[in-house]
Amino acid sequence: MLLPLTGCEDFIEPDMPATQTSSAQVFEELATADAAMQENYIRLRDRVLLMGSSNGLGALMGLYTDELQNWKLSNADAQSFYTNTVFPQNGTLTQLWNESYNVVYNCNKIIEGLAISSGISENHKQRITGEALLVRTMVHFYLSQLFGDIPYVTGTDYRINTRIDKTDWSVLYRYLISDGERAFSLLKEQPAVNNTAVNKFTVAAFMSRLHLYGENWQEVADYSDYVLNQGNFQLEEELDRVFLKESKSTIWQFKPQSEGNNTHEARYYSFTSAPPPDNSMSVALVESFETGDLRREVWIKEVEGGAETDFYHAFKYKEAQNTPSSKEYSVVFRLEEMYFNRLEAYLNIGQYQLALDDWNRLRFRSGLVEYEQVPADWKQRLLQERRAEFFCEFGHRFFDLKRTGMLASEMIKTKTGWRHYLDLLPLPQAELLLNPNLLPQNEGY
Repeated sequence: MLLPLTGCEDFIEPDMPATQTSSAQVFEELATADAAMQENYIRLRDRVLLMGSSNGLGALMGLYTDELQNWKLSNADAQSFYTNTVFPQNGTLTQLWNESYNVVYNCNKIIEGLAISSGISENHKQRITGEALLVRTMVHFYLSQLFGDIPYVTGTDYRINTRIDKTDWSVLYRYLISDGERAFSLLKEQPAVNNTAVNKFTVAAFMSRLHLYGENWQEVADYSDYVLNQGNFQLEEELDRVFLKESKSTIWQFKPQSEGNNTHEARYYSFTSAPPPDNSMSVALVESFETGDLRREVWIKEVEGGAETDFYHAFKYKEAQNTPSSKEYSVVFRLEEMYFNRLEAYLNIGQYQLALDDWNRLRFRSGLVEYEQVPADWKQRLLQERRAEFFCEFGHRFFDLKRTGMLASEMIKTKTGWRHYLDLLPLPQAELLLNPNLLPQNEGY
């Protein structure tokens, strides 16, 4: 994972030719330091974790759980995720690990470089450092949810990183909370056009999620409150506006590479004829929506399959082709999650009327009958509504079921080969060979 990067990543190479910009020079000018940070967003958008295409979390974990059905049987890696037979030698698995730790390494290089920079103002140092901390924390978080105990990497010394041990989740979680709090303190609230830049609200949205996974309910409510009450966001009344680039509910989104491009998600999930070229939405997911749910109508598209069957694909992003100007950006955090997080926190600390207010606000927007009181089976109902809200978005379904202890009981309904240890992916075999300190392999593999 520490091999020197090329192209846009030349700034991190330890031994550069005299004709290239050195690492120290990069962090003496604001433009180049910003470009170094921008490279991390490009990687997340186009190459790992938050990408909207086949190797992103939305696709991989959608196949792994009960959201997507794989039709491209020639794609062995995709089929292995769909059948829950991911082996340590899986190429997509290795790429996921390596690309993620490359982002971590780049963030560490930025943090170290800014700490000794004399050419960049303190305000800009704090901003870019805060961005790097957030991205590093997010990547560690996703990796830990996928693989369990993982290395927590905060430096750039390859002699240390190539033999680093795994960090227990309870310890790692404390580190992530601390890093997130530091990022929150460093960043300001300044908005960007179409919310394409990381700021204090972005960190608060992530911290709301991070505390949700730790069941720190008051902190979940506090960070969600901050975004909902202090930010200039609001729920879109019309569901077909939620994923437009001007959406008022977007907290942070990725701008496409070029003007006129739209999202990887639209290109990957959409198809116009049967059989689907890559994947379709599972029957279980399509049939899980409540009667009258507008999300079923607006965010899912049916494609006729002839006499045999019809197929469905995610239709949150609708522009699968280029347009004269970009219409959709890839949304990473949106306001709806803050409402869902806060209402779950309220339910767990006994503030039922506040929870009901949030829940009914969301149900009304989706065309559903409002609750007169909190349902007795609210945990199951809340999981179902999160399923309907966040399907095909960066693995929400897998992570929600896992954190609530419902993964196995839900997966055995549609996944005949499901085993209890499948709540974790295997550690890549190539990494275990390079660094035996990553042993033992996860159970079951």
